[in-house]
Amino acid sequence: MSKHLVKYSYELTSGLPARFNLTSGVFKFIFTVRESKMSALAPITPLEDAAVVNALASDFSEAGLALTANIRRIKAGETLYIEGDAAPYCYQLASGVVKEYNTMEDGRRQVADFYGVGELFGISELSEQLHTAEAITDCTIRCYPREMFLHAIASSPQLSHHFLDTLMIRLHRARERMVMLGRMSAMQRVTAFLLRLSSEQGVDHDIHFSMSRQDIADHLGLTIETVCRALTDLKRREVIIMPSARIFSIPDREVLNDIACGHDNLH
Repeated sequence: MSKHLVKYSYELTSGLPARFNLTSGVFKFIFTVRESKMSALAPITPLEDAAVVNALASDFSEAGLALTANIRRIKAGETLYIEGDAAPYCYQLASGVVKEYNTMEDGRRQVADFYGVGELFGISELSEQLHTAEAITDCTIRCYPREMFLHAIASSPQLSHHFLDTLMIRLHRARERMVMLGRMSAMQRVTAFLLRLSSEQGVDHDIHFSMSRQDIADHLGLTIETVCRALTDLKRREVIIMPSARIFSIPDREVLNDIACGHDNLH
């Protein structure tokens, strides 16, 4: 059995942590994965996400940030900002779903993440946006002036604490995705994504795809054909039930989780 360990790290030497006085020096998030044994990573549960979102909303109100927010409404398919744009605002979704992505020189896209109601996004340690943000559904977005947002967090220990929780959730997602892209098969990636959607929506039945198959493929590092084949195979084997292209249910979560972990004994 291989004893080798794969080590990854995130380092923010001049970004958010120092600016918010959340830590000093280099902030590192390090994790290890045994090459010989791969398991599905535990998702952030809806309860944890909701707790952070509710705490942030309360703190924003107490800090007076709610009064400074501009409200913007955009339609599905509209772009909020483009990679390289100036970043005068930080954003929070009041309704809808947004994706952030990068476009490669050859035209291919890499979807970095999807954001739902209450989540913060567009927060860059630089003065320019690192991604392009596009509405997947019709959205209502709170736009907080960036400098006022940073000052409020630096001035409030409670807001800093809850904001750090948000950053840790993002690091958890980045960790999941790094392991997924580096160690999971195509079927494992698709099943892990289905489990994430189920966890985020808090149900095993009538789970909605707000994003397109192409968005899913661009997020998982697969082709749209591979994603469609995987979903069709899971449906054929009755691992998932799909009454329509936009809705699915999970009859037995343990079976789907086994596939995500690489223990696929179904044929």
